[in-house]
Amino acid sequence: MAERDWAAAENTALERLGAWPADGPGGVVLGIENGSVRLVAAAGHAGVGGAPLGTDSVFRWASVTKHVFAACLLESGVLPLDMTLGEALPELAAAPASVTVAQALAMQGGLPDPRESLTLLGFGSHTRTEAAPLHHWMAGFDWLNARPGHEVAYSNGGYRLLETALARRGFVFSDMVADHAQRLGIGMRASEYWTDPAPGLVPGHEPASPGWSEGFQGMHLSAAGSLSGSARDLAVWLSDLMARDVFAQIARPLPLGSGEATGYGLGIALTQIGAERVPGHGGAQAGYRAGFLCAPEEGIALVALSNRDDGDATGLAARVWARLRGVPQAQMPKPAGDWAPSGLYVAEEGDLWAEVKKNAIVVRDAEEALFAGDDGQFVSAAPHARMRLAYTDGALSGDLFHQPVRLLPVRVCDEEPELDGRWMSDGAIVTIRGRTLHWGVGPLQTETTLKPLGNGRWLFNAMGRRICLQRLSPDRFILSLARARGVEYCRL
Repeated sequence: MAERDWAAAENTALERLGAWPADGPGGVVLGIENGSVRLVAAAGHAGVGGAPLGTDSVFRWASVTKHVFAACLLESGVLPLDMTLGEALPELAAAPASVTVAQALAMQGGLPDPRESLTLLGFGSHTRTEAAPLHHWMAGFDWLNARPGHEVAYSNGGYRLLETALARRGFVFSDMVADHAQRLGIGMRASEYWTDPAPGLVPGHEPASPGWSEGFQGMHLSAAGSLSGSARDLAVWLSDLMARDVFAQIARPLPLGSGEATGYGLGIALTQIGAERVPGHGGAQAGYRAGFLCAPEEGIALVALSNRDDGDATGLAARVWARLRGVPQAQMPKPAGDWAPSGLYVAEEGDLWAEVKKNAIVVRDAEEALFAGDDGQFVSAAPHARMRLAYTDGALSGDLFHQPVRLLPVRVCDEEPELDGRWMSDGAIVTIRGRTLHWGVGPLQTETTLKPLGNGRWLFNAMGRRICLQRLSPDRFILSLARARGVEYCRL
């Protein structure tokens, strides 16, 4: 039986939580074994003048929701994993219709993420969107980020589509969650919108100047991230789930179409900690962070929840788990440090660009921590964002998301876009003059500069993101981010 030192794990949790100011937002760590509480650590408050955080404080679980939905879907028995989304939702365009249920759940469908797609049309994260129009809009996407079964690349799109498909067959996710919550005597619940009442919910906190502001999301919530509950609620749910046959099904990584192994199942990721591959998942929403790890054969679950945007619940859970298992410090991942010359890199063609930073890499504006690996390579720890890279012969080479890549440093160039005029995508309009792009309308209009990447590609800042513009022809270009790589604009 694997080692477990709950006292040492609790000390680590208290030490990590204690690094945050006691009078601000904080977090909770809870560990259970066969239904018995073995570890409790909490620090911080619900908000200004709020109560101290504890195991019954309610947080948003964000993407921790995904494994709950996957379990509900499988136990419903109405959507076989080999069914295509086109069979489940006949109104879908041809591209997403070819994706299977399994691929959609395992981040292998290449399905565009609706939130990032909205960003590429100029809608901020606070803009309210309704469920039915969102689905109608997504159903018309006739493009994918990648070929199905070809790479593991994170997106919330599949979970939103499958929630609709499940409801049409008489299984409403929020009702299924409520039934489980009643059966287990816990407060786990699904919300439709951020503003829906959730008893006991503590505010999420995002950094502001000065201090903090409350997090908010306007987009309709989905099975990709609609649950809330306390640390105790999540621990009780996991304790029950681990004993059911469905846990082994969702925790089994789905191979790529080529047969290559991955580390991501159906809403469950396998994280390498020491010699152990540990099932779990993380989540992030505005002002909240969540994460869990578990050992089903031992009935162990470790939960970390935070109401601060920099809470890094998944990293916290991993550190506490390592201490629980007695993993020597020498076996813990070592940060990559200055692993390659800093700056921007770009593939020879296409929308793939990256920025090298100390201990990290930013790919299509999504940052991932890197660690020293074998044979001079630097690797990510996230199964949903597999990266193995090295800097050799003046380039970054290796693989990203299970695909071979070679990225060259962006050279200073004076390439002009030659895209002057007005452009439209799905009613959104941008105007380009030289290297200046005008984004938004009325008092929200902003002006931003196009930075050349070479070979018909430029970066610009908008909506708090760095967006890639790729010229396809004199009359067409596409905008892309990590989870939405194909929003096309045409000349008016």
